[in-house]
Amino acid sequence: MTPKPLGNKPIHRWYIFPHSFTGEMVYALCDEWGVDHNDNILDPFAGAGTTLLAAKEKGIPATAYDISPLAVLASRVKCADYDLRRIEMMWQRLRKTMNPKQWDGAGKPYPELVQRALPGKLLGAFDGLGRNIADLGGAENERDFFRLALLATLPSFSRAVAAGGWLRWVSKRNGVLSIPSEFSSRVERMLEDLRSSNLHTGVLWRADKADARSLPDKEGTYSAVITSPPYPNRHDYTRVFGVELMFGFMDWEQTRRLRYQSFHSHPEARPERPMFSSNADYVRPRSLARAVAGMRQKGEDRRIIEMIDGYFLDMYLVLREAGRVCRRGARLAFVVGNAQYRGVAVPVDEITAEVGEQAGLECKKLLVARYRGNSAQQMGKYGRHPSRESVVVFRKP
Repeated sequence: MTPKPLGNKPIHRWYIFPHSFTGEMVYALCDEWGVDHNDNILDPFAGAGTTLLAAKEKGIPATAYDISPLAVLASRVKCADYDLRRIEMMWQRLRKTMNPKQWDGAGKPYPELVQRALPGKLLGAFDGLGRNIADLGGAENERDFFRLALLATLPSFSRAVAAGGWLRWVSKRNGVLSIPSEFSSRVERMLEDLRSSNLHTGVLWRADKADARSLPDKEGTYSAVITSPPYPNRHDYTRVFGVELMFGFMDWEQTRRLRYQSFHSHPEARPERPMFSSNADYVRPRSLARAVAGMRQKGEDRRIIEMIDGYFLDMYLVLREAGRVCRRGARLAFVVGNAQYRGVAVPVDEITAEVGEQAGLECKKLLVARYRGNSAQQMGKYGRHPSRESVVVFRKP
């Protein structure tokens, strides 16, 4: 799956996460399953809100959860109902306050990562603009509209640039005087999307903070699930979005706790998992055991092996929880990506299918979405071995 098509899609383009699937996939699954306004869709990994927004575009009630406050904000802002006239009036007031000469120093301390990423007057400017937004008045969702625009502007100025699953440091980016024009362009594009929008309105679409392994919903709440857990590719999104998280939401220690609690798709995760007696039902699938044995034989790092093992335990817990909150006959689609370590293939889609069966679901089919190349390092050492990205489709019996 690729987020590139979202870059030109109204409202979806307000904030984009890497490895996002497209709204078109959500539309296609809803049409195939016959999901309509009488149903209720769940996405336990909200990301940037693709499933939630696509459901709203089709008029189908939906709920999205994520443990990242950035993901929750992006999803909420995209799916909120706005009074366009009020937003435009707030924008007129905000524009009058955007004076770089008055943005002199941050009004509060920030973690070292943020200070390094926004050196000199940059941090003071972003902090000052953030305070201007906070002082706008209005409803929280209206202020959040501008907060998201500010967070989406930040990467154009940050000296810490996302490169795969890590941050790369660069010496020169846009200067502080460019912030008003860059921010204004983004807000104007968002307003343009609102002016042309004919989205359904109401309280049928919401995003909240929750762990996919332990959801707050009652049994039988949902009739469909469309989601994509993080791929086991070692990408730590608390680092990829570390500047945004620590600028807009949390301090260094809170970000570290979020890193530890995240889905076990990277080596630094060490989540506290909900442990119930039914966890004894989970048995490591044979194909996973073979992959782990192959990785050990080739000398793979112990932390990577623990990550792969933990990944599928987390997948089991998520699938079991998704099954709990779904009605009988519900359809569930999990978008996953296969992985390779030291030339050893990890068939994530096939293992996920088996794990889902252990969790009490019926695997109906595996749909191959595309093939993607392995990393340059893996390719150079082990040759070219494309990995599948697939949609694993389940049914709750």
